[in-house]
Amino acid sequence: MLTKTNIASLTTSCLAIALITTSGCASRGGIFGVDRCADIPAGAIPEPAGVKVCNWQTAEVSGAEADQTVFYKCDFIGNSAKIAPEAINRIARTATSGLAQSQPSIIEPSGDDALDAARVTAVSLQLASYGISQPDVAVAIPAALGMQGIRAEQIADGLGNFGNNGGRNGGQGYRGMGMGMGMGGSFGNTFPGATY
Repeated sequence: MLTKTNIASLTTSCLAIALITTSGCASRGGIFGVDRCADIPAGAIPEPAGVKVCNWQTAEVSGAEADQTVFYKCDFIGNSAKIAPEAINRIARTATSGLAQSQPSIIEPSGDDALDAARVTAVSLQLASYGISQPDVAVAIPAALGMQGIRAEQIADGLGNFGNNGGRNGGQGYRGMGMGMGMGGSFGNTFPGATY
């Protein structure tokens, strides 16, 4: 016959066996068949929060740093080899930071070989005036070359409004994002009589 002591002992034994069986590593099946002691394959656990954003940001900063020693057509005054004041300031910053010595200076081609050679000489002399003894200056197409006028105008507002594409917006030229407040976009036919 079962007494209270026997029933309590039997119940305790059953609970102990159930606990050991479902505890994970003891049974290799664990609770609900999940093995808590299994080896986790590579890639099963995602990287910590922010790793992808950090990689993207590092790539963007590297690209911006490389662009500091690129001289575009707008960095020269008109169609000459005279360096614009803001470009001279940028040369001074890159020379003092050491960036001008660690990477080459690139000049966007103008299409005129004589003008390009004069611009290389002007940038080399400016770098030499800041203590860069052997400046590395070359004419090449920059990696971050912008878009030409008409294409930049087409994507200026990013809302699918294609600027001067008259057929798209009723033949009225560039309308911007008016919204009744007179706001215009960044590019386009905003000057009376301007044609593109």
